[in-house]
Amino acid sequence: MPKRPLVPIPLFPLPNVVHFPGTDLRLHVFEPRYRQMVRDVLALAPQERWIGMVLLRPGWDPRDPAPAIFEAGTAGRLESHDPLPDGRSNILLRGEFRFELEREVPSEPYRRALVRPVDEDQLQQADPTVIALRRELLRLTQTLKQELGARFPFDEDDLGDLAQADLNGLVNRLAADLDVPALRQQVLLGEDLEERGASVLRILRSRGRVLDLLRPYRRFADNSENN
Repeated sequence: MPKRPLVPIPLFPLPNVVHFPGTDLRLHVFEPRYRQMVRDVLALAPQERWIGMVLLRPGWDPRDPAPAIFEAGTAGRLESHDPLPDGRSNILLRGEFRFELEREVPSEPYRRALVRPVDEDQLQQADPTVIALRRELLRLTQTLKQELGARFPFDEDDLGDLAQADLNGLVNRLAADLDVPALRQQVLLGEDLEERGASVLRILRSRGRVLDLLRPYRRFADNSENN
């Protein structure tokens, strides 16, 4: 398969945010360089309003103007912009495609790079393996919600949305919103879709096993509180 052509894109490096295709990311923009970036992106045609979200590597120095970043990221399309009176703004990015960073290009005041888009797998939703994976992801998500209640990072409306999503949307939404470290999310982002789905499934199963181990102690604590 021929390589996808390179795309020039502004970069928004953050220490704890990993964006996934097909998911929404809300950001508060306050630094002057990123305010300028948003203005520049808004000046583009709507289909070209991409911002490349990349994760800063551990140990980054805030005094470094260009700290090291991971090469895999996601281009989010700027869908909405809510300016605030003092120049800050709230924006919404819709994850559009994964990319691999080819090289950075000279740019001020924010960073820019040439990136190569990475196609997401187009799995056959009627494939028995895909159906089984999607069913098990939904089952475990619903079970954990019942066990954890408000401590689980999805509400009832979210569960309804997940139940309507295809495997692509389901896997990426879970990968984006489960409370796992950003470095673990970065690993998930670098995996192909089927592998990412299997990894998310292992995360959910691990949470379930922990809850199973803690269940007798939780019952003891509940009984103690009621006495």
